[in-house]
Amino acid sequence: MRISPTLSIVALCHLATARISGIAAPSVIAPDSTFNVTILTENYIQSVKDISASFALSSTAADGFLGVEYLGSFYLGPKNSNILTNITLEVTAPSTTNAKFLTAAITSLYGASNGPVTEQFSVPITFGDETSDETTVSRDRSNICSTAAAPASSSASAIGPRATPSCTFPTMTNTLIQLSLVRAEGLINNIIQNDNRTGTQNLGELNGVLGDVTRAVLPSGQSCNNEPTGPWPPLSPADSQARAVQILRDAEGGLNALQGAVLECDKATAVSALCRVLHLVDYLDTYYT
Repeated sequence: MRISPTLSIVALCHLATARISGIAAPSVIAPDSTFNVTILTENYIQSVKDISASFALSSTAADGFLGVEYLGSFYLGPKNSNILTNITLEVTAPSTTNAKFLTAAITSLYGASNGPVTEQFSVPITFGDETSDETTVSRDRSNICSTAAAPASSSASAIGPRATPSCTFPTMTNTLIQLSLVRAEGLINNIIQNDNRTGTQNLGELNGVLGDVTRAVLPSGQSCNNEPTGPWPPLSPADSQARAVQILRDAEGGLNALQGAVLECDKATAVSALCRVLHLVDYLDTYYT
């Protein structure tokens, strides 16, 4: 197996932030042929550390399972992260197969807190006499934070992964949490540097993205029912600044707990962590406006 990323001037720019957006594979694959799978990239709001990519052939596209015909895994690492050009990986097809999909699982770390995310892509393929130049592209991703029930198969073994409920959170939930962490960290820096103008903007953006997180995590019609924050005695400017920073640090801890719950598909823990974060951010208004 060989990895051969194509680099451009833009990709070499140290300011580039990009993420993997999909995969492409030949529409027709010949038995025993060596062919390229292409990882597609796109601009993104923050840096992403891509760790690995694994590929397999499968008779069906099922979240949480790549398929029994494993094609190989590749380490991506720093050289293949945050680049705005595609990454080409070489794999070899088996001599016979009933596969109808080529599947990929790509693991990455998002944001300053290095939140782990594994996403799955599937492209339909056909086995034929000759591998085609025409490719099929998929940008539809599934966040496989837990395994789904294994697809039915006449040859399936009774021994296999334990079936658990599939994840019910929207795919972009962890991305929104990462963006919340970025806004919170930016606000902390604004407070420390007494940059109230940018801080006010960051606070507004933090509240906005937390609204998106709330819609992703809370069931429709449910609310946190947090107790309103009562009046507090005034503090000195220095003490107010220190208190505001500590509140935001606690909120970041809550966001990290929320991210872990989303990755585990633990709905109850996710709701609890989110409500704590929202309460803390409401509490922040007492010390920072």
